[in-house]
Amino acid sequence: MIMGWKEKDWKKNRNHKGGESRRQIEEDMLRMQGLIACPNCDLTYSLYQPKCPHCDEPNKSHYPAKV
Repeated sequence: MIMGWKEKDWKKNRNHKGGESRRQIEEDMLRMQGLIACPNCDLTYSLYQPKCPHCDEPNKSHYPAKV
């Protein structure tokens, strides 16, 4: 009797790299530290500031109603 070969689940998934992009992981790490990166000039500043101190881009993640 010949037994069939079955690939183990852990072998299938060992090279699987999660679904999140590198940028999303970086944003989550900054948010845990109370920081945010400006989408306009890429400056890192406090999450609780309403505007970027460099280019005055509004912080829409923490203050969505302010423009």
